[in-house]
Amino acid sequence: MTAEQDAEQLWLGELRVQIIDPRKETPGAQPQEDGDEAASTSTQGRSPTFVSYGVRAETTLPHFSRSHMVTRKRFQDFVFLHHTLVTDFPACIVPPLPDKHRIGYLTGDRFSVEFIMRRCMELQLFLERICRHPILQRAEIVQRFLESKEWHIDMHTHAGHRIASTSAADALPLPPPTSSGLLESVSDMFVNAFTRVRKPDPRFVAIKADLEGEEDRATQWERVLLRNRMHVSDLDDSCRREVAAFDELYAAHLGASTEDLTSDYHDVATAFEQLGELETGMTQDVQRTGQALHEFAELESRFTFRVLDDMLTMLRAKQTYITAHKTLLKHREAKQLDFEGLTDYLHSTVTERDRLANLGTPDGEPVHGNVRGKGMRGYMRHMVDRVWGVDEEQARIDRMQRLDGRIDELQDAVSQSHAQSQAFNQHVAKEHYIYELGRRREVQQSLKLYVDGHVDMYEQGVRMMDDLIRALESGTADPEELAGNDTTTTSV
Repeated sequence: MTAEQDAEQLWLGELRVQIIDPRKETPGAQPQEDGDEAASTSTQGRSPTFVSYGVRAETTLPHFSRSHMVTRKRFQDFVFLHHTLVTDFPACIVPPLPDKHRIGYLTGDRFSVEFIMRRCMELQLFLERICRHPILQRAEIVQRFLESKEWHIDMHTHAGHRIASTSAADALPLPPPTSSGLLESVSDMFVNAFTRVRKPDPRFVAIKADLEGEEDRATQWERVLLRNRMHVSDLDDSCRREVAAFDELYAAHLGASTEDLTSDYHDVATAFEQLGELETGMTQDVQRTGQALHEFAELESRFTFRVLDDMLTMLRAKQTYITAHKTLLKHREAKQLDFEGLTDYLHSTVTERDRLANLGTPDGEPVHGNVRGKGMRGYMRHMVDRVWGVDEEQARIDRMQRLDGRIDELQDAVSQSHAQSQAFNQHVAKEHYIYELGRRREVQQSLKLYVDGHVDMYEQGVRMMDDLIRALESGTADPEELAGNDTTTTSV
């Protein structure tokens, strides 16, 4: 059975979520108008002035107590959910969370409308990725996150012990992770950083190459969109210098123009207005055309601004998701490095045991040799034994017995490490299949968002130009009336 066929059997139902109705709240304020007591209990009793997000969920999963759920959460609740999933499911690609305080390409504070809307979109992506994952969607912490009427109590209860997944034991036949100290973790990190897998698996080499290529494409796409976004925004002197520096670095490489289309429309519109002052016989029509071009430039600026921000949000969430996937690949390599290291240790131990066995003669008579090993260390230990009068033959027998016991332990450890490595490989293959399904869906969503935004913009632009043509043909409307109609038509 392939990893794809095995992964398909993990889904037991569907879970859908939606982030709705973000609110700026302050403890002690008036109660919620919607009367949903369960929606407000999890946001009480904590720091003042925060933003809460409505979470609406529908599911067909059998372990949920109800199929429709509505609750309210604040950002630190999402942080707790993410941390718990990372801790309880180290072998899964847990979707990352956005940065807590700022989104780099947005202006304003964390209570601004723009920031809150982008945060809603990022949290929506975070929950959608969890709900699409066949193991994470069945985690008990996810169920409590969506269902619990006393979420703040559940958080404190969970701090004392780990909440196990409802079906992780069946879905992932891997032993639980062993706890290790900080020194051991740091030493393993440095050792693995300078150690390479001797026999890399071609499947995961191809996966890593695909992820790196996808990350490069996302970065390049982000640069193009960010450049366009800066051009359509209202630029002050500092921002103009930033755009100029960006153009100097990337415009030639990307084959892009250093001027944006919105500025060109404004320039053409201004030229029409100036031309109307010279053409006395058709001043009204020329100025009407210039006003229409100004309105179309503003229309493109607003739509491009909105669409590009959504695209940038999805691209940055995609880049962090790729990073989480690459982290899982590093964990897989660490498993293989453990297996290869144990194999080398077993081989060297067997070699040493065979060397000691060869120091004896077939009839049992001892043969003088270096029982303590080769090299300067073995020689020095051998000389110390001679000074103390240690029986060399008895020392050889005692050491062979110790090596026999160590070989038995190492053989068991190698077998267990091999089983863990193979199981982890199979699970990582399933995780990549799940990741690919979600990636394709998100690519479709982002392209649909990009295309639909521009289609809407040009549809409104066509209506605007149709109104202009009718006004020019009739010759009755004045520019102020046309501008008022255009503003009503192009409101976003």
